[in-house]
Amino acid sequence: MFRGFQLTAMAVALAFFAPAQSSSSEREWPQRLVGHGGPVMAITLSDDGSEALTASFDYSIIRWRMQGPEGTIVARLIGHDAAVNDVAFVPGAEKAVSVSDDGAFAIWDLRENRLETLIEDTKDKVQDVAVSLDGRFAAAARWDGTARIFDIAAGREIGRTEGHRGNVNAVAFSLDGRQLFTAGYDGTVREWPLRDGQITGPSRLLYSHGWGVNVLAALPGGSLLAFGTLNGVTGVIDLPTGEVAELASNEHPVLSIASSPRAGWFATGSANGRVRVFDADSGNLVEEYGDIYGPVWGLSFTPEGTQLYRSGLDDFAIRWQVAPRHPLEPVQSVYPRRFQTVNRAGPGEIEFLRKCSVCHTLTPDDANRAGPTLYGLFGRVAGTVPGYKYSQALVESDIVWTPETVSRLFDDGPDIVTPGTKMPVQRLKSVERRDALITYLLQATAANGQAPLPGERHSKN
Repeated sequence: MFRGFQLTAMAVALAFFAPAQSSSSEREWPQRLVGHGGPVMAITLSDDGSEALTASFDYSIIRWRMQGPEGTIVARLIGHDAAVNDVAFVPGAEKAVSVSDDGAFAIWDLRENRLETLIEDTKDKVQDVAVSLDGRFAAAARWDGTARIFDIAAGREIGRTEGHRGNVNAVAFSLDGRQLFTAGYDGTVREWPLRDGQITGPSRLLYSHGWGVNVLAALPGGSLLAFGTLNGVTGVIDLPTGEVAELASNEHPVLSIASSPRAGWFATGSANGRVRVFDADSGNLVEEYGDIYGPVWGLSFTPEGTQLYRSGLDDFAIRWQVAPRHPLEPVQSVYPRRFQTVNRAGPGEIEFLRKCSVCHTLTPDDANRAGPTLYGLFGRVAGTVPGYKYSQALVESDIVWTPETVSRLFDDGPDIVTPGTKMPVQRLKSVERRDALITYLLQATAANGQAPLPGERHSKN
């Protein structure tokens, strides 16, 4: 182990895995998982590959059956009040866990596809979640400098780590559940001893890097821990010896990581869209793929390891066949995305695309976005679009959306105009840009093709 770490010919690496290719060819995996209304932050497949979970900027989690060219939606899980950053199945139980920008940790009942427990804390972002292999415990990486450990069956926090200077970006359990690994913005990777999910002693510093460490994964065999950093380094720590090998470097941050126990591989995804697959034992590069429309926020292997799903700024997750490689691999990402569109005719539409289009549509259908449709916006009482789950602050508000109130929303910010709302802060201090946006919205959101009078008040229906 850890001998050479030379990049070998890809054909040699693929020959190692040739026996498993026949099982892959017998199954038709969805090419894409299409159903979210915003960028997909994370994806994970079940152990048998029959299902998947995706977490999105649109505040939702989708449970998928891995059938059909674009997957089959089993349920849409709603409960977080902000972008959902990560989600994981709970082994041995019909449950899942998730974390979000809203600072909450959620436990989901997959028998009834409902939220079972929501543990709310500070509003600090929670970036990553991991579940022990026995399905008893979950750990969450928080941007308040801590990692929290939860007893899943009891639905409560049972411990927390304190020691990182700054954000904790990633967590991982050892395969035997006796250690918890954490990584953070301070550039360190730490190991915490556990017994029954409880921290039993001080941490051990495993690695110190000059840049932040973004991702972690315990690798097959139990003695290796893979990591990826803010300045693009992918490496592996040999836990028994403490030896660290840097396998590859990339000028762009490493944002995601996944392992395949059966193949003995692990993969990383970066901010520039590059996916690299490594052999865990040798450190050799097996394959790589580049999507020029990155970033890659989520990765998950199929059970046999020949297929890899990735997610990012697109509203869907995408399958890549790692082995055998296809001679022609068309780029499946869509560019420009709706919020990246340029060279539009008017400045108001550009402001809408940049500030609003990730969360809102202009049509009666909300397209499962994070926010309600803006169709018929002006004259509408805030918090009254049927079917949308509003924050209590907007439900209780008596605001009527007019050019003046919408302009104030972008001048002062939603945190001032509607305290307690889950709307992200989007400010436009330029009067000219705000006026251009309002002018565009008056025309683009008008019901029945006619803009309402600026002060007109519609009924709550």
